[in-house]
This record gives sequence, structure tokens and C-alpha cells, in this order.
Amino acid sequence: MKETDTVTGAMNDEGAARKGRNEAWFRELNERLELQAANHRDTRSFEAVCECDREECTTRISISFVEYERVRADARAFVVRPGHVDPSVERVVWSNDEFDVVAKIGTAALVAELVDPRDERRAG
Repeated sequence: MKETDTVTGAMNDEGAARKGRNEAWFRELNERLELQAANHRDTRSFEAVCECDREECTTRISISFVEYERVRADARAFVVRPGHVDPSVERVVWSNDEFDVVAKIGTAALVAELVDPRDERRAG
């Protein structure tokens, strides 16, 4: 199956695709926030935005660079506030008092992988 067929198929499940795109947008924002915070050498953490699928959510999450990189090691993983998990498109992988790390499933997982800003195939 060609990648374009995969993208088209993923986008046809519009509800899950929309949720995946919302979460991916927040993830891209957090990539920028992490980079900006990393320029301040005296900090070990930064304020990320919750990466849940709620369009109106602007909840901040304090996360260390190490924790964030652990999340970003998997294109399907996102960091969300407790209570912001959507079991229709994700499952909790690990959590602490500040946040849950969720892994997308189904169409949302496919969309998350396709729009991952760290995907080296698109970087060139």
C-alpha cells in the first residue's frame, strides 16, 4: 500500500483523524516550547501544553526535558493532564501526579505517525 493511500484511508475516519490532528498541533507547539526553554541553560523542565484532543484545552503541564524526550521517542505518544484521556483513541502508557502519557490507537495512531514533526522521512 502506498503512503498516499494510507493517508487517505486515515483521513476517512474523520472523528479519529480530527482528534489526531488536534493532538499533533499541540505536539508541534510543545516542540517549539521545548526548544525555546532549552535555550535557557539553567532549567531542567519547561511548561508544555496538554496534548489532548480537546480543541479548547490550554492546560499547562510542567515536564522535564528527560520526560518529554521519553514521550517523544514514540510518535504515537502524547502527554495529557489526568482526566483528559480519550479512551476511544488512546490508552494510558504511564503516568505521574502531573500528567498521563497516552499512546494513540487505530486511526489516531496512524495520523500521529504521519504528522510527527520528528519524522526524518519528511525532514529532507
